[in-house]
Parts: sequence; C-alpha cells; structure tokens
Amino acid sequence: MTTPRVRLGETRLGIDNAFARMPFRFGVITMEAAASLSLELDVIIDGRKFVGRASDLLAYKWFDKRPEKTPADNVADLLWVVEVASSLARDLPEGTPFELWRQLDAAVDRAAVDGGFNRLGASFGVSMIERAMIDAVGKARGMSFRRMLSADTLGLRPGEVFPELEGIGVDEVLPASPLSRLDLRHTVGLVDPLTSHDSLDPVGDGLPETLEDYLRHDGVRYLKIKVGGDLTADQERLEAIAGLLSVGGFRVSVTLDGNEQYRRLEDFAALMEAVRTRPSLADLYGSILFVEQPLERSVALSGTLDRAALDTIGRPLLIDEADGWTSAFREAIDLGYRGVSHKNCKGVIRSVLNAMLAARHSRIAGEPGAYFQSAEDLTCLPVVSLHADLAVVAALGITHVERNGHHYFRGLDHLPAQEAEAALAAHPDLYERAGERIQLAIRDGALSVASLDTPGLASTVQPDLARRVAPKDWSFAMLNDKKNA
Repeated sequence: MTTPRVRLGETRLGIDNAFARMPFRFGVITMEAAASLSLELDVIIDGRKFVGRASDLLAYKWFDKRPEKTPADNVADLLWVVEVASSLARDLPEGTPFELWRQLDAAVDRAAVDGGFNRLGASFGVSMIERAMIDAVGKARGMSFRRMLSADTLGLRPGEVFPELEGIGVDEVLPASPLSRLDLRHTVGLVDPLTSHDSLDPVGDGLPETLEDYLRHDGVRYLKIKVGGDLTADQERLEAIAGLLSVGGFRVSVTLDGNEQYRRLEDFAALMEAVRTRPSLADLYGSILFVEQPLERSVALSGTLDRAALDTIGRPLLIDEADGWTSAFREAIDLGYRGVSHKNCKGVIRSVLNAMLAARHSRIAGEPGAYFQSAEDLTCLPVVSLHADLAVVAALGITHVERNGHHYFRGLDHLPAQEAEAALAAHPDLYERAGERIQLAIRDGALSVASLDTPGLASTVQPDLARRVAPKDWSFAMLNDKKNA
C-alpha cells in the first residue's frame, strides 16, 4: 500500500477534571488534581474524512518549571499551544504524515518560543495533533501503529532528519511485532508512604496505597524512585526503601529520577557516592539501571558531562525534560548521555527516530544497549492517553514502563461510566472489575497489552466531548472543587 496523502482539518477539545486519591509530589510541586485534555481531529486521507483522537494530562510544573509561572499559568500555556498547533495544522498543505509532522514541528516550535513558552511545551502541542493524525491514518488503513511503521504508512524518512540514519529501516531496530506484556515500573514519589506506619491519613479505598502494598499485592519488580536534591533527606529516604526491600526479601530493579533538582553534576554525584559506599545501600545501588535527568534543563545540554562525576555515578544518564526538540537526544549523545525517555507527550515520531539513533550508536560502540530508550510516565490516564502510550511502548519494544496514573488516581473513576465499561469490554486483558470499580489489571507486576494492537493508536473507546468541559468554559478553580466533581 502507498503512503497516504493527508490533509489536517478542524479540532475539537474537551477537558475532564481528575482528582487524585493521594497527593503526588514530583520535583517542585505536589499535585492533588489535574485537568485531562481530549482532542478530536478531522483528517482527510486520500480524499476521505476520518477522525483521530489524542488525550493527555495538562501537567503543570513539568513542561514549565519557572517559579514565576503558577500552575494555572502552566495549564493556560498548554491549552494555548494546542490551539496554536491546531491553527497551524489547518493551514498546512496536503502531504504524507511524516511531511506534515516535520512542518508542524518546526512551525509550533517557533511560535511557542516567540510566544514566551518553551520548546518542551511546543512538543506537547505538536504531539497532540501528531497522535490524532496517526490514529486517523491507522483507522483509515485498518493498521495498528506497529504495522503502519513496517508498511511505511507514515512515510518516515529518518535520513532527512538525521543523515546518519539514511538507509536504516525501522524493522532493523524494532521487534517484528509489538510486545504483548509490559512490566510495570512503579513510581515512588517523594511523599508516597512506604509502609502502613507512614500512612498518616489512609485512603482506605481498597486499592494499594504503600510501596509495600504494591510489592506484595501487585508483584512489581521495577521501581522508579524520585530524589529531591537534598543529600541528607534523599539518603534517608533511600535507606528506608532499601530497608523495606531487604526485610521483605523483594528483588527489584530500580531507576532514579532526579527531576532536574541539580545544577551541577558533581552535586548529584555526591548523592551517588553516598549510595555506592554505604553498606546499607549497597544492594540498592547494585539494582540501579539508569538515572533520569538529574540536571536542570537549562544546563543539562550546556556542555560535555564531567567524566569524573560520571565515573562516580557509575550508571548511565538519560534526558527527559531536556528532550524538548527533535534533535535533543542526538545532541545529548555527544555530551555523554546514553539514554532518552519516551513519552507520547513529547512526540511519537520523535521516539521512533530516537530508537533508531540509540540502535545506531550502540552498533558504533559495539555494545548492544549501550544507548537506549526508557518508557516514562506523565500520569497517562485511561483510556485514550494510556492506550496510545502503551501501544507505542509495545511497538518500540521497551520491556518495562513507568506507570503511575493507577496509583495516584482511582481506576477509571474520572471517566463517564459508559466509557469505563466500554474500555473493559474491549480490553479485558488490560482492565478488571473490582466491586463497583473498573481498574488496571496488574498481574505479577505486569500489564497485558495484546488487545491494544488495533487500528490507529488503540483509541477503541471514543470520549464523548459533549460530556467534557469546553476550554472556554473551564477554569483552574474547578480543580479545587472535588466535592462537586
């Protein structure tokens, strides 16, 4: 089949207010409620009209952490950049999906910077349109995301972006078929209770609450532990986690998330030196796979990483928030980074190109996996956001994925009941009924995602935008009104 010709049309937006079951502290903010944006995009594909969908959390204090910006400012900026991307997309001439993505990526990047936002925020605007476009193309051709890549349905031309990828095909890099099972990497937030003794105000909703609960009941074998930039506090927190793992006999693999809490790599290296040299933390250090974004984004790519600090850290570093534009990972490789995070909110085609870059540079290094891609979470909530992200992770072949939406939010309670029921009916491997609640089915620390190998980006459940709040009618104050949700 030939690569389709695509024209992007009108968008429609709606917002859900999602209230957390427990506070989520990450970096500089504690989140207790958030807005989730759903988008529909009209797409003309080879002369026929289809509708594609995308959704994501309007995550404040992640895309833009400037102290002068309030959480309400952050959400307003994200809504603005989606509107900008929507307007620019309508003005693009017909082209292949790849051609349209490249044009939109460049145009929104310029507009966001000119408008006082940033390049990471620009990526969010692009990705919402990009995901909806890919979803529509997949539905038009009856192809899942992985099949679209093999069939050149998106018209990818990696060598036009990175000349070193000329002649390399996605099938040389990605598994032949998407993974059907993904290990869940559980987030340990900065204020998350570790045991019942830490839970001063239990939620009591029947779901796991503490780290010990997740280890015992869900069988998680991967942890993502957030550190906050305070040497003493971080060391004490890590020792408490290490003690829990030791006493319970839990064997896990760990990643550390620095959340941009450092401006000098030497300061983070001091924490890793303490972890590496303290007997109580020796096993925990041995289980660390990689470290995510310890340096604040304004300095993360400002120069070559200090070799002595890297040796002290002893684990590869990856970029997350610093991955704010298409070539960021390629630039980071030259500075000493080894990895990059995948998040749909930064872009799907970008993640495919990054997977190809990682494979290419691993071959140059003569060491499989020397350069790599991880799968991280920006609290993807069911169904459209979660399904799309899991479908891409499965296609990329990343075997474990951070998931925290099920931890901080209660199942599918943020959705209209009929949408939650439709998700369970379409994906009985991914969801389960627990009493009156529908929730993720975590079995032996993993998610079954085979049913997501469907046409498009797995948006099998269509959000009813009439039941969402239009952006013009929404205000940040709604997130403070849980009782009327």
